[in-house]
Amino acid sequence: LADTGIELSENKAIVVNEYLGTNIKDIYAVGDCAVVSNMLTEKEAYSPMGSSANIEGRILAQNLNGKRSGYKGVLGTAVAKLPELNVAKTGLTEDEAKAEGYDAVTVVTVVDDKAHYYPGASSFFVKMIADRSTKKLLGLQVAGKGAVDKMADIAVMAISLNATLEDIKDLDLSYAPPFSTAIHPFSHTVNILLNKINGEINSITPREYMQGKAEGYKIIDASISPSIAGVPHIDLSKVHGELPEFSKDEKLLLVCTKGKRAYMLQKRLISFGYANTLVLEGALLSTNYHYKTI
Repeated sequence: LADTGIELSENKAIVVNEYLGTNIKDIYAVGDCAVVSNMLTEKEAYSPMGSSANIEGRILAQNLNGKRSGYKGVLGTAVAKLPELNVAKTGLTEDEAKAEGYDAVTVVTVVDDKAHYYPGASSFFVKMIADRSTKKLLGLQVAGKGAVDKMADIAVMAISLNATLEDIKDLDLSYAPPFSTAIHPFSHTVNILLNKINGEINSITPREYMQGKAEGYKIIDASISPSIAGVPHIDLSKVHGELPEFSKDEKLLLVCTKGKRAYMLQKRLISFGYANTLVLEGALLSTNYHYKTI
């Protein structure tokens, strides 16, 4: 294409406008050979996916038949099946959101993918990204043995409609024990991120923990049974007042298996005057993995 005069991007893909036309009249390009637009950044994006290629093909056919139709672009949505794990993502990553100037806030959660008592139940490891001031959803990454594509697809709809976390926190999503939890895992993650933004939970991500941001904090194991060697274990059901072994001004990092019991312990301790507690997001299940923020 070097001698055709067709404009190319840095990666040598063909540059097109929203109607999939090139810089040369009546010459169009779709699919893996063309760059499109990222819906969030409005910048060029290369997304060689069969899904977007087919959508582009349909839009091009409409344009060629006199039905003016523009392509809104992509979110970088992807899903893959690994030997023992399914992974999916859409939208911006934490680092991408910050690079675009967003005041990015994230949460890492471990949530049940279906009713915990149902055969085959497992967990989703979720990272959700939003803009702190507007609460606009910016991205999601999820891994697990279950239907990670469903989690990503809900996020796609929300981002495509420019939705905020408040808009999507109470969606009437499908529920039955074989398929989901009573509060959908997507909604559960949204609620936790809203709690974080609104100051209703004080927490740090696994990334922040590994960066040493919990230095000086004493770790408390809030799991159902002792799970961390050499760390004091506190039975949540027996916390009815001050903890004799800890002063109210001590820095306490609360950790459990998934994060839920640590959160409940934090709320209980706050009611008893403890002002310096942090919950480790994703808890032991996330931190025990080789964790790399994307």
